[in-house]
Amino acid sequence: MGTIQRQHGFTKVEILAVIGIVVVTGALAALAVNAARVKERDAVRLSHVRQMQSVLENYFSETNAYPGGEGLPLGDAAVSACLGTGGFKADCAGARTIFLKIVAGTIPSGLTHQSTCGQPARDAFCYSVGTGGGSYAIQFELEGSVDQAGIASGLNCALPNGIKPGQCP
Repeated sequence: MGTIQRQHGFTKVEILAVIGIVVVTGALAALAVNAARVKERDAVRLSHVRQMQSVLENYFSETNAYPGGEGLPLGDAAVSACLGTGGFKADCAGARTIFLKIVAGTIPSGLTHQSTCGQPARDAFCYSVGTGGGSYAIQFELEGSVDQAGIASGLNCALPNGIKPGQCP
C-alpha cells in the first residue's frame, strides 16, 4: 500500500492574496500618515499666526500702533526676522524692547501659492498694517480646514479681532 505524500507550502493564490492584503494595508497607512502630516503642518502654521497676533497686541499696547509694513513676508531673514520697538527688522540690534526675537515664517510644504508676498514672491504669512497703524492683516494659507475654529482650507486672514476664512480685506 502506498502512502499519499502531502505537499507543504503555499499555493499561488494564497501568496497573491497575502501580497494584496499587504499592498492595501500599506496604501491605507500611507494615506493616514499623509493626512497626519497635513494636520501637523497646519497646526504649526496656525500656532505661529496666533503667536504673532499675541505679540502684535503686546507691540500695540506699548507703542499705540501696529508695526509698519505692506505685503511683508513674516520670518524673512532680510526684512522681518525680528520684532522690536522699531518694528519688523532683519535683527533686533539696538532695539529698546524686543517683542519677538525670532519671527516664524510659514511651512511651504503642501501649499498651493495662494498667499504669496516678498521679493521674490513666495509662500508666506503676508503682513500689512492698516491706515494709521490702528489695525493689521496677516494673510496665510492652510492645507486643510479647522472646522471647530471656522478656519477654511486655502486663504485665511488674521485680524486684531480674530481669524476669518478667505482673503484679507
